[in-house]
Amino acid sequence: MTVLAVTLCLSWLFWTFSVIWRHRKPGAAATALQPVLVAYASQTGSARALALQQQQALGGPAQASIMPLSELVPRQLSQVQKAVFVVSTYGDGEPPDNGRRFYRELQNLTADSAANSASGVLSSLAYEVVALGDSSYPKFCQFGIDLFSQLARLGAKATAPLQTRDQQQTAAEGGVIWQSWQLLSRQRLNAGPEPGLYLLRFNTAQLLPNWRAGDLLAIKPYNNDQTSARRYSVASVPADNELQLVVRQQVNEQGEPGLCSGWLTDSAGLGQRIKMQLVHNPACHIGEYQAPLLLIGAGSGLAGIRGHLAERAQQLQAGPAWLIFGERTATLNQPLQAELTRWQHAGVLQQLDCALSRDPDNPRYVQDIVAARAEQVNQFIGHGGHVYVCGRYQGMGLAVDVSLRIALGNAAYQQMLAQGRYHRDLY
Repeated sequence: MTVLAVTLCLSWLFWTFSVIWRHRKPGAAATALQPVLVAYASQTGSARALALQQQQALGGPAQASIMPLSELVPRQLSQVQKAVFVVSTYGDGEPPDNGRRFYRELQNLTADSAANSASGVLSSLAYEVVALGDSSYPKFCQFGIDLFSQLARLGAKATAPLQTRDQQQTAAEGGVIWQSWQLLSRQRLNAGPEPGLYLLRFNTAQLLPNWRAGDLLAIKPYNNDQTSARRYSVASVPADNELQLVVRQQVNEQGEPGLCSGWLTDSAGLGQRIKMQLVHNPACHIGEYQAPLLLIGAGSGLAGIRGHLAERAQQLQAGPAWLIFGERTATLNQPLQAELTRWQHAGVLQQLDCALSRDPDNPRYVQDIVAARAEQVNQFIGHGGHVYVCGRYQGMGLAVDVSLRIALGNAAYQQMLAQGRYHRDLY
């Protein structure tokens, strides 16, 4: 018993130290920067991959430093001669999560300079901005556009015009590898006239690739290379020996199914081979398994949630997990309910709250539960806990973000964001 107690104590101390080290404030330790800096902000890893290419083109690590914006403070830019920013745009023209703090501080620096009639705070800096975005959205590359303007207001000198790139085209130019997967089964998870929610299972005759909970799967409708790929959250782990997706059949105002969701949930035949590409999404990887984890999602957001719960189930001493899940009605099928119950009995899932938006007696959404349990949410994630949100950006994602900010208070919310404990897989 004494040896066991000492071992557990040492393990706890090691985890505590690792949390403190990982969650130290940006810029807390001096960082030796090369004369050229490549800085990136990426929600799904696309900007990071392009930033690494930029670093190599500039002479590699010996000539150019590289870091995410989450580890950079604006005043560090005075230490370098040139900075190349590679940034994605998220949601409705927002910075990616790992760029939000940096951009807020850059805006504050601009405001302070204006208030003090100080111009040219970054006058010694030369810069370029490479902006990634999805041209199908109205605010294409908006964060890159805003960042380019803010740097100019602080006196930095642009050495090239703003470069905008469509992420779909960038992926095609990168020579990404597409694998052929066979559709094994398709199971509807809800009942009634509402759009179907389906569990899809795939396997491959090729070498099973490695992935983690939080990663994405890119699929081109009808295997047509001329169409834009749609991305879906992976709902399984490699130990399952298959890829699983949870897909909502999208239907437009004319009652027509979405191009990709309609194909996957209805038109594609069982046994059909479908070309897919795994997309690593490090922003949604959660490696601190002993830390508390609050999972929030609705509808097809169940996919990413299942992946994280399955990954935690493989750990020997995982921390507590709390799931707040929303659906329109209580119609999830028995196997899925049994799966959640099994995780509860195994101690993987400590608490489960369901929000039913069309319940005639108590209609509510997941953000309503976050607001109603604000004190519990604060206590649950207040000591190094992580939050993972998966589902629609419009509506659920935005509303949950507001509820979390209120529940935690702005200081704790910003700290969670800066420490990389807020993971959003929204679409």
